[in-house]
Amino acid sequence: MPFIEARLRETDLTGFVTLATCNRFEIYAEAPTFHGAISTILDVIDAACPDVALDLNASFYTAHGQAMTEHLFRVTAGLESMVVGECEIVGQVRRALLESSEHCSAALHRLFDAALTCSKTISSQTGLREVGRNLASVGLDLAAPHLDDWASTRALVLGTGQYAGTVVAELKRRGCVAIRVYSASGNGGAFADSHGVKIAPQLSAAMNGSDVLIAASGTGPAKADTASVALTPIKAIVDLTGGADLTQGSEADSAVPIIGLNAIGEASPPACRESEATAEHLIEEAIATYCHHEDGRDAGQSVSAIRGMMNAAIEAELDRVRRTHSAEVMQAVEKSLRRVAAHLSHQPSVAAADLARIGRLGEYNQALEMLFGIRVNAEATR
Repeated sequence: MPFIEARLRETDLTGFVTLATCNRFEIYAEAPTFHGAISTILDVIDAACPDVALDLNASFYTAHGQAMTEHLFRVTAGLESMVVGECEIVGQVRRALLESSEHCSAALHRLFDAALTCSKTISSQTGLREVGRNLASVGLDLAAPHLDDWASTRALVLGTGQYAGTVVAELKRRGCVAIRVYSASGNGGAFADSHGVKIAPQLSAAMNGSDVLIAASGTGPAKADTASVALTPIKAIVDLTGGADLTQGSEADSAVPIIGLNAIGEASPPACRESEATAEHLIEEAIATYCHHEDGRDAGQSVSAIRGMMNAAIEAELDRVRRTHSAEVMQAVEKSLRRVAAHLSHQPSVAAADLARIGRLGEYNQALEMLFGIRVNAEATR
């Protein structure tokens, strides 16, 4: 991620936001051209993964305009999560926006703000958040039948990041008290202290003293060998990383179940149809409002051009008045001219915004050029 972001800063992208979760990696970008942006982003990803044989065109999908907007709104609301309505995603989207402050354009910031506001509305007006539990919660539910009880269970968590914190909170909510965390970087002491758990200095020794293993890092170089788990007391593995924290051993380990993302997705509780339908409706309304405001922004250059023409005429007249009249007269004339100009530009400004929202701003700009000789940049940007 840091390498990709550093390389993206060197490109001609106007702005970008990267969103990474346990099962998704997305880049939202604003750029001069669509195809140019796709080529740029894929080149950066290819350079970031030189040792990985990837068909990038097949590994990524693209969306732009309305489709991209709808996707982000759905992602932020939790409708695209493996567990529909899960509560972690909104925090991940918010962090992605905050961490992108140095390279996020104003337009992208407005887009993410609108998506987060919509998610908050869905949370307050529907029961989707109550229905949708996070992946850690569902994974631990699936692990429970393989354990005696949570009070006596010894849990080992791989990772000390944001998601590991969620796992620890879920374990404590179930009454688990013997919780250790392992950090491949060796910097897990602060996490352990702040979350009230113990640090495991050595992975193999920690596995020998655990009943359940929860993989929640996905970034560390050290991995748990699933074949060696058979030699430990571990009765279940909850993999929240899509295999990133696990190494498949030479021998199949059928004795210890591995509860992965696919199983978690299939076992997640069905979202309340009424809540999901209401969420879909709220997203549709929010997108319409967002697009309405954004489309109106396209009229900004047209309005500025009209006001520029009027200001030029006013300045020419004031220059003439200034040469032949007193300062008091000049001030009175300027005040009168500014008032008349504001009145005359109001209706054209409203019309520009209205036509922009229905896709007819081009006709408006053509009329300005024919009637007044005002040439507006056709590539108006938001």
